Amino acid sequence: MPLAVTHILIPLVLAGIYRDYFAKKKFSIRYVFVAGLAGLFPDLDILVGWIFNLFSYIPISDIHRTLTHSLAFPLLFLILFYLTKNYTSKYFKKQNIKISYLFLAISFGSLTHILLDAFLSGPVQILPGFMLGIGMNFSYFQGTFFQGLDAILLVLWLVHEEYKHHISDYI
Repeated sequence: MPLAVTHILIPLVLAGIYRDYFAKKKFSIRYVFVAGLAGLFPDLDILVGWIFNLFSYIPISDIHRTLTHSLAFPLLFLILFYLTKNYTSKYFKKQNIKISYLFLAISFGSLTHILLDAFLSGPVQILPGFMLGIGMNFSYFQGTFFQGLDAILLVLWLVHEEYKHHISDYI
């Protein structure tokens, strides 16, 4: 299964590319950040599993990769995006943030997580009772493949950020 860094970096990089080359000023760097963090949201079921284990014995494997790894999870945030398109808040307006775009970024990040798991670590439950496995199951490479993937993605992202945004100027 892809590690946390990969789940953060893939939506972060994709949202950053969208921002840099397509959306320009319409899509704030804050939305890129939220999309990256949302790449971890589907794994909140692991935390729920730990809490359940405190009070009863329900194996985490019975909870993990179920509801939060279904299309219902990003679809919920996509629906919230459409419902809040015209909503404004004084605080968010002052910060130049659209709540609807936050929901869109969360939807994108969580969808990216689900697709990464489906492509790289075997089937995920896309809809209740419907499993989907796309690509190859690299779960037998746990120790090496995914750690190397994390390192390569991080270095490539940092090189891109230096080239595009000159991040070394901020050090």
